[in-house]
Amino acid sequence: MKKLLAITFMVFGTVFGAFATGNNVTVVAEKRANHLSEQMIRELRLNNYQANKVREINLDVAAQITEIEQKHAGNEQLIAEKCKDVLAVRDLEFEDILSTVQYNDYFGDRKMYSKVDREFVSTLSEQDSQNMATNEKADKNVIASNAN
Repeated sequence: MKKLLAITFMVFGTVFGAFATGNNVTVVAEKRANHLSEQMIRELRLNNYQANKVREINLDVAAQITEIEQKHAGNEQLIAEKCKDVLAVRDLEFEDILSTVQYNDYFGDRKMYSKVDREFVSTLSEQDSQNMATNEKADKNVIASNAN
């Protein structure tokens, strides 16, 4: 009975794990966009309308950039080139939403926002690798206990 229960949990874990990796781009994009949006809302002192629009734009941009990074992994020059185009479109969209003062502040701090975004993504990557190592240990423990 215990073995059947353990095998059932392993099957569910495998199925849900496979499902989660399929949505990895979406999850990373959402976390990435939320983190950047929160910082922009605070620093640029956005009103509610602006905050909602910035969140929408950042979510769209984060999804595009995350997809570009995963699609062209290892080719930093191509990633930078394609991301530059996406970010240029974001700049134009922000110009329509932000006041002149807010846009000037944003435009001057674009490199800082990009750096914050890259640092956040690298911390996400580190957390994911730690979670995978923990899951592998748990799977090995379950397999070892089933063998007994």
